[in-house]
Amino acid sequence: MGFRWLLQAWVPRRAARLCRAVVFDMGGVLLPSPYARARDWEVWNRVPPGTVQRALICGGDDRPWMKYVRGELTAAEFVQAFAQQCFEITNSPVPVDSFLSDLTSKEMSEQLPVMTEAIRCIRAEGLKTAVLSNNFYLHSGASFLPLDRKQFDVIIESCREGICKPDPRIYMLCLERLGVQPNESIFLDDIGQNLKAAAQLGMSTLKVDDPEVAVKELENFLGFPLRGAVPFTRSVRPTMEIPQVPLQKYLENVLGSHTTGSLLVRQFSHGQSNPTYYVEYGDHRLVLRKKPPGKLLPSAHAVEREYRVLRALAEAGVPVPRVLALCEDSSIIGTPFYLMEYCAGHVYKDPSLPGLEPSQRRAIYTAMNQVLAQIHSVDLKAAGLEDYGKHGQASSATAESGGKQAESMADLAWDFATKEGFRVFKAMPAMKPSGRPYSTWAWQGPFPRRSYVTVPHSSSAPAHLILSPEGLSDRAQDLYRRLRRFMDAHIYPAEQALRDHQVSQTRWTPHPLVEELKVKAKSEGLWNLFLPLETDPEVRYGAGLTNLEYAHLCELMGMSLHAPEIFNCSAPDTGNMEVLLRYGTEEQKERWLQPLLDGEIRSCFAMTEPQVASSDATNIESSIVEEGGFYILNGHKWWISGALDPRCRLCVFMGKTNPGAPRHKQQSMLLVPMDTPGVTVTRPLSVYGLDDPPAGHGEILFENVRVPKENMLLGPGQGFEIAQGRLGPGRIHHCMRLIGFAERALALMKERVKSRVAFGKPLAEQGTILADIATSRAEIEQARLLVLKAALLMDTVGNKAAALDIAMIKLVAPAMALRVTDRAIQAFGAAGLSSDYPLAQFFAWARALRLADGPDEVHRMTVAKLELQGP
Repeated sequence: MGFRWLLQAWVPRRAARLCRAVVFDMGGVLLPSPYARARDWEVWNRVPPGTVQRALICGGDDRPWMKYVRGELTAAEFVQAFAQQCFEITNSPVPVDSFLSDLTSKEMSEQLPVMTEAIRCIRAEGLKTAVLSNNFYLHSGASFLPLDRKQFDVIIESCREGICKPDPRIYMLCLERLGVQPNESIFLDDIGQNLKAAAQLGMSTLKVDDPEVAVKELENFLGFPLRGAVPFTRSVRPTMEIPQVPLQKYLENVLGSHTTGSLLVRQFSHGQSNPTYYVEYGDHRLVLRKKPPGKLLPSAHAVEREYRVLRALAEAGVPVPRVLALCEDSSIIGTPFYLMEYCAGHVYKDPSLPGLEPSQRRAIYTAMNQVLAQIHSVDLKAAGLEDYGKHGQASSATAESGGKQAESMADLAWDFATKEGFRVFKAMPAMKPSGRPYSTWAWQGPFPRRSYVTVPHSSSAPAHLILSPEGLSDRAQDLYRRLRRFMDAHIYPAEQALRDHQVSQTRWTPHPLVEELKVKAKSEGLWNLFLPLETDPEVRYGAGLTNLEYAHLCELMGMSLHAPEIFNCSAPDTGNMEVLLRYGTEEQKERWLQPLLDGEIRSCFAMTEPQVASSDATNIESSIVEEGGFYILNGHKWWISGALDPRCRLCVFMGKTNPGAPRHKQQSMLLVPMDTPGVTVTRPLSVYGLDDPPAGHGEILFENVRVPKENMLLGPGQGFEIAQGRLGPGRIHHCMRLIGFAERALALMKERVKSRVAFGKPLAEQGTILADIATSRAEIEQARLLVLKAALLMDTVGNKAAALDIAMIKLVAPAMALRVTDRAIQAFGAAGLSSDYPLAQFFAWARALRLADGPDEVHRMTVAKLELQGP
């Protein structure tokens, strides 16, 4: 049997009672087996079978793998050494870098559900949990630990500790931090030598070959189930057990004799004044509340009163669980009890709700206040509770003073709201409204920094224009800080490697580091930040930020060309995701939106055509013809960003379904899988010689492309409407990022001129340089104000009413970023033109966006027309 023990055969039942901690290995236990993955990888890459496993286990303690998991080698050093080791085994090159990427891929980073549920059950029983892993550092410098850390009391990572399994010291370190003895723990691993070392210390061990089987064996060892976890419950404590045979007979009488199935009883870990149990019988999920055993005071623990109050509140419309029966016969389970329906949800023991976002706490407190108000509105006489309790005095001597405190708090809150309202009103300037519906003016209130508000003249409640991240909500500030830390720690250090990759022979294949960083960003909650709250009001898909809040985060991401993709906030995916969310059917969302939100695929948007001026969407000539249950597409598109990316699976295609319809009702949009026959990417297009790989900008032919009718978005003739809707938040994101471009360019320029000397003095002392720096700072600040104002108006009055400001910022931001970047390049000299710095790419992108985000001329025309409409 090797190290797989028949636990029930060798562990006495009382040993299970002594176990206080369960320690898990990661790969092969909590995550899929890396050895099985290695075998598959060898097949896919035509590497001789067993090569990776031999390299992993051969060579003693100084072999590359052991040095890597001890943190003695970086990812790059390991790849080089491991590749050499594999070459010596096979006498041929082995693509080790792709093995490491595959080993840390999303598929290999998802915790096995059976283990997740087991851990939940173990912790519910009061046992401690730990993960003890031989892990390693990724190319980004972060350790590979794609687990929810909240699941564990202790986490031991070999690369951080400098020691690894099977070194006995790492096991003792884990036990010491857990505060348990070896004989009070059990260790799960898939490698025999690791288990042997743990067993020699006195730990119980379990070898994991099949996670499902291992969980069953762990159940036998621990003595309680590890499946079907009910939140906040545990197995019934020995002194609180309920006789199940009489309870089951009673349930049959209450629920009906037709109810069949096994009876499950678990105890809630809270509510101990009256013991509370979860009961599952047949299809029924119930809660049982009973008096505790032993001698009680006559009026204490009166479950009869609870039953009566709950029933009366339910009849009065208060949201309480439905009570089913009251049993006052102590012969059934030993004491009186009552039954009510089980309501799934959360139990918060700390009323301050630690760990929740402010918006979540606000929602919970609001719901609580609403229910309290309903309770206080109950007519006691009508509810039959008029004789309940002693009127005017509770059992606690402090109850009366507690009630007065609540009244005082309510008076204080109302007084604060009243004073704040008058303060805001008095601060508003006395002025005659201008012809425009909105204006911007300086706030005069007692704040430590200058701030601005934009005031709708139809409302007395101003909306604040937040000028800096310090003014954001607590939640948005937290996201900003975490985003900035991530950029500093992972993105800026990786930029040169990613730029070098973009000019390499493998440039059309995504760099593995990007996928690693995407997994890390997702695990840290820095994912899908772009979706505006108005589009996703239930915060099901994004971060629930307003456009104004996101503007600050988007600017930060704009400081690196590679950052937006890593946070799943890059074009054209962001615009396409918004389109699917706004206009897609449930089936379309399931097939395309969810994989895009998860970062599993990428997409492109096909509108621009070489034969017509595509800045006017009504000009497009591509045809969409209905034929049976399909649409047939024919057209020639170009400058289709993202089309060359091997991960691009979806094209949002715009063409004409009815050329004879009114001008803005001729167009339709269809979802076209990129592998559909007839879709041909003919070539990549370059911007100033830059290919922008791996996404690129493609020229595509659509020749008799056959697409099912259910792939139509919104409906025939709705394409122009969708295109206009797509121009809102998704398009202003470019302007937000351009502010980041310019800030980074100016920062690089300032650093450069401080360190370079020309004509006998530092560049920073040259008059023309000083003038350029000053001009750049002024232009950045001006553009940022306009971006923030446009974002605020989009939040407060909608995209349509904000059309003027959106058009202005699309006119201003690219030109500003182009000028600022050009000055920085000039200060750098020839180096600014090279790929050693991001400036050349910044310049190319800023210039391209004067066309890609709509030509300057179109935006000027929009601004002028709207301006002329005023008085």
